[in-house]
Amino acid sequence: MKIAQQTFDQFTEDIKDILKENLFEIVIHGSYALSDFNANRGDLDYLVVTNRNLDEGINSKLFELHEKYRSKRCLLLHQLEGTFYPKHFLEALEGQFIGCYIGTSRIGWKSLSTLHNSYIDLRHINEHGIKLLNKNVRIYNPSEPEILKEQKADLKAFKNSVKLSSDSEVGLWISTMQWCSRTLLYLANRKIGSKTDACRWCIQQPELEAFKSSFQEVEYLRSPYKETRIPEKAKDTCFALLGFVDNILHDTN
Repeated sequence: MKIAQQTFDQFTEDIKDILKENLFEIVIHGSYALSDFNANRGDLDYLVVTNRNLDEGINSKLFELHEKYRSKRCLLLHQLEGTFYPKHFLEALEGQFIGCYIGTSRIGWKSLSTLHNSYIDLRHINEHGIKLLNKNVRIYNPSEPEILKEQKADLKAFKNSVKLSSDSEVGLWISTMQWCSRTLLYLANRKIGSKTDACRWCIQQPELEAFKSSFQEVEYLRSPYKETRIPEKAKDTCFALLGFVDNILHDTN
């Protein structure tokens, strides 16, 4: 996609202007790396690797850059979402550091001193990440037990969120269905798939027939959601599907 490449080129130049010699690598991951990206839908995920720690002054400049991206909406720069970590931390996830997180919206932008990405993110970055500067960057590759432990924690969090939700929370219904689809695909094949690929895979599984229509509903949905109607009993569907995932997770070593 030409406009995405132009976006990456502009972003690279802007980050070079701010970080200067502290910039080591920029890695694109997420939906774009899995060929499941839609312009003006979802996020353009990135990870910036620095030679050394950031500081509050640099982070303020990064916040200002993304504020400009979101106000001007030039190219696809407003869709960029990502994290900044120094090399020494990414290699082993050990030691103190100062990094940065830029989210989809201004709420939550912050300096980092702990890992913000998931273990699944790190596995995906190692397997599918696109390096913009072609550097030999070393990023921690989590073990299978670490990933399974994280997925169990995520499952618990989704259950709690769904329990406390209303029947009209469209975003939670969509994210729950998509998380379940990608988790089930990973547990079956140890494959990190896109949201679309994972939903398609789930639709084809006979044991998931009861959830087929829900997977079809969310297969192509990306934030911001427009004119999306939440199905009746969506909350019950989410609980049932999370229970299905729970059984598989706890049978997996």
